[in-house]
Amino acid sequence: MKIALCQLNPIIGDFKANLQSICRQLEKAEKSGCKLAVFPELSLSGYPPMDFLERKSFLDAHDLALTELIGRVRETACIIGVIERRKGQGKSLYNSGFFIKNNRVCHRVRKQLLPSYDVFDESRYFEPGTVSLP
Repeated sequence: MKIALCQLNPIIGDFKANLQSICRQLEKAEKSGCKLAVFPELSLSGYPPMDFLERKSFLDAHDLALTELIGRVRETACIIGVIERRKGQGKSLYNSGFFIKNNRVCHRVRKQLLPSYDVFDESRYFEPGTVSLP
């Protein structure tokens, strides 16, 4: 199986440019005969988004870009790091990895070990995942 490891330099909050970059890499992977394209953590939003995660408009823009991306993923699947909203007690977000193929999210994994040192403060914004699945 041919896999594309896609290196990006996303700009925090520039969802349009980040989505275009992701789609270009996905198209390149498809043309190269790859069955899977793998993208970095929080590729759509840029990393680390920090206090932008507290803005509804930022999260709404992320979700719109994610919906558009899902609509563009067909035969060549992708794994991409995204912000996932959650309901219930605890933090309102997960830092997740989505497996997308044929215009749908087929699987999701939520980051469990959230760093909280140096410039990283993920445990401030994200709820840790609880299940380790393949």
